[in-house]
Amino acid sequence: GNKELQPFKYSKVAAAASVSRQKVEGCIQGTTSLLSHCLGKGENIALVLRDVGVLLIEGVRVQMKFFYNFLERILGKETLEKAGLKVLQLLDTVVSQVVPVASLTFSGRVII
Repeated sequence: GNKELQPFKYSKVAAAASVSRQKVEGCIQGTTSLLSHCLGKGENIALVLRDVGVLLIEGVRVQMKFFYNFLERILGKETLEKAGLKVLQLLDTVVSQVVPVASLTFSGRVII
């Protein structure tokens, strides 16, 4: 369907991160440019989102692995443990922050 794009709120992100709007805009544009270049060349990518998780892109396979601490903050420890027991697939989406990112991939090669 037709989705309306919303402009990115650089100023809001800058205020939350206590940095300038120009720095936020430069970082986001640089990151998207690098991702676009790597995807265009068919490179595997692991985008580490600090305190959230890792977005893995390998060929046509895209997977998000979340850090346990992030899910615990969002869901609560008790809810997370219940969900993990009920849905084994959830356990496959959780990763430790100390695991080497390359070990999460099939190829062992990524651009981080």
